Amino acid sequence: MPRPIYIYNAGLTQRTDFYPMNIPQSPWRLTLTYALAAGLWVFFSDRLLATLGLPLAQLERAQLLKGLGFVLLTAGLLYAVLRTHRQQNNLVNLALSSSKQRLHQALEAAKNGMWDWDLQTQRLYFSPGYSALLGVGPEALGDDPDLWRQRLHPDDRVLFDRNLEQRLAARNPAPYEVNYRLLHQDGSYRWIQSRGRLLLDEHGQPERLIGTASDITQRRYDEDSLRQAAAVFDATQEGVLVTDVQQNIVHCNPAFTRITGYSQDEILGQSPAILKSGRHDQAFYDSLWHALQNRGAWSGEIWNRRKSGEIYPQWQCIRVIHDEQGEISHYVAVFSDISALKRSQRELDYLAHHDPLSNLPNRLLFTERVERALERATHDEQRGAVLLIDLDHFKHINESLGHTIGDMLLKEVGERLGQQLGKRMTLARLGGDEFGLLDESCSSAEQAAVVAQRLQACLTRAFRINQQELFVTASIGISLYPAEATDVGQVLRNADSALFKAKSNGRESYAFYSQELTEHARQRVELASALRHALDHQELRVYYQPLVCLHSQEMIGVEALVRWQHPQRGLVPPGEFIPIAEETGLIGAIDAWVLEQSCRQMVAWQIAGYSLRFVSVNASSRLFSRGGLDRRVAEVLRDTGLAPAYLELEVTESAVMEDPDAALALLERLRALGVRLAIDDFGTGYSSLARLKRLPVHKLKLDQSFVSGLPHDQDDVAITRAVIALGHSLGLKVLAEGIEQLEQVELLQQLGCDHAQGYYFGRPQPAEHLTAHLARSATTTS
Repeated sequence: MPRPIYIYNAGLTQRTDFYPMNIPQSPWRLTLTYALAAGLWVFFSDRLLATLGLPLAQLERAQLLKGLGFVLLTAGLLYAVLRTHRQQNNLVNLALSSSKQRLHQALEAAKNGMWDWDLQTQRLYFSPGYSALLGVGPEALGDDPDLWRQRLHPDDRVLFDRNLEQRLAARNPAPYEVNYRLLHQDGSYRWIQSRGRLLLDEHGQPERLIGTASDITQRRYDEDSLRQAAAVFDATQEGVLVTDVQQNIVHCNPAFTRITGYSQDEILGQSPAILKSGRHDQAFYDSLWHALQNRGAWSGEIWNRRKSGEIYPQWQCIRVIHDEQGEISHYVAVFSDISALKRSQRELDYLAHHDPLSNLPNRLLFTERVERALERATHDEQRGAVLLIDLDHFKHINESLGHTIGDMLLKEVGERLGQQLGKRMTLARLGGDEFGLLDESCSSAEQAAVVAQRLQACLTRAFRINQQELFVTASIGISLYPAEATDVGQVLRNADSALFKAKSNGRESYAFYSQELTEHARQRVELASALRHALDHQELRVYYQPLVCLHSQEMIGVEALVRWQHPQRGLVPPGEFIPIAEETGLIGAIDAWVLEQSCRQMVAWQIAGYSLRFVSVNASSRLFSRGGLDRRVAEVLRDTGLAPAYLELEVTESAVMEDPDAALALLERLRALGVRLAIDDFGTGYSSLARLKRLPVHKLKLDQSFVSGLPHDQDDVAITRAVIALGHSLGLKVLAEGIEQLEQVELLQQLGCDHAQGYYFGRPQPAEHLTAHLARSATTTS
């Protein structure tokens, strides 16, 4: 039986068996049939002629005609057979050509290639389309399977070989599909999808592998991107909502469920309107849809409702999705819950406008409210007042008890002041120990005065902080608006000027702004500038005040005090420029200058033969806390040639108590230099006796505030007696300053005070005047 002709379709999933019609199915059968027919023709035709009994000539003619007839008959039969065979062959070729053309068109349309692997000859055939997938010509691939295998990606070769062995061993003719990477002409690897089947021979043995190949590189990339997008879709913290063109929800991610509370089963098929909060009007949604229709996207803040009914803010982005025909197919909304962000914004806004210690409005918010109050006052013809409240001597508490106690006190002061607030009042902490009060209902100066008195009165009761009773007072500056100012800057400047006036009047008082205060403030600014100029142009002078031994009435030393010789104003009182020097930070430079000048003068007196035991120099808290004071003193002593024992440094009690441990270390270094040390203004701070006894000092200076009441004020007498006894018990000398009367001298002598200083013994004077006095004393003594 002849083998059929196999015609494979483009999918290579089936075949067509075609047999030529009306053609003997075997050449041998055809030959035998012909021989039998010819033999029978000869045998029966000759017998027939023999039975006719024809003469020989007729018999010969009949034999000739018979032969010619046989030839013509067989020729006709041969022609019919050949013609039929040719027609059938043409049909087969036409079918093969049509099938080949359809296969080629299908592969070309699908951008596929075809391959055929003859397993008997180990030869491969590749169609031109297959070569095109790899960017090479057909000759580059050849027909050697090993050459093709070299194009396989190294990671795919082992798996390919294993799959091939399993398929051949199983002899499974079912269609299969495999993916692998082949080297492209440009050096990259392309993902190839191969579909084929195994063909078996009549004995069931593998005969060939045949199939198609297509480049799926882009599809793999797209699938990877889709997988990544799906992972992001599921893992993202933003909620994602997808609706169809009819606005029915068709998909949502886990974050949507977490944020809204709706599960996927509950929300699919629903309209996004189920999430509406009711906070937005129709105009809002009209604007949203207008943006989607014109720009294809919308983003902004929107309030929605959770399943629980809670209304919350979202930041939402909506985009329009189009299909391949450009028609709208879906809407995608991506949103995040910004509730925490809103809370953070509120907290940041609160922190930006409130003082973290007292929870009161800070300077920024206070200024804004004063500004709005001024606008309302101008528009509605109202009047109000701004009060600046500053605690008196608060720095002493900070310096002696520490900032923690100071902060606790400030908090309680804020709470107590807040209890005095009425309607339309704002209390703020402006910084440090300064508070501000805005009273928008204050219609007169008298009413402002009542408010100030009430604020001062509420502070008179003791504050109990960490089992300690603390007392504070306040100075208050008052500025009325809009009569005295029409802008917030001027209002605050006026109140500050009034506050300075209240402090200058002895503190624990209040003062109103006046034009004279502004002029005074201007003078202070000018004075600060002139003071810098004075330091640079040697306008400062050192005056010396005698220090006397109370027992012998002998001048044993001098205290160096700075004075300012202004070129126009003359001698400027220290009470006028020293506070400015402290505010501007010049006090440290001034102290250092005084230290050097005093040591040089002391050396000059020693050379002249005057018997002064020491010169006393003040070390301001700024100079003391800056660090390196011991090095500066050592340099001055070395440069001037003064022996350390002739220098006495006075340090305020508050400066020592600001950082006791650091102060103790510095004092010990100064003591090691050999200089004398004294505690100035003793009794005005909050000294710890436990620390005081450890300080390496030689002397305590009793503050003049206690001496001024002697001998009549019994409290001052008791304090003076206690300080002298304390000093002596610690092995220290005691000096009383500010002595102006003989009675004070006598009492201090009775109490055992060692040294004294004050106008009674001599005023501060230039070095030349004191030198003349020393010269006269030396002459008298001799």
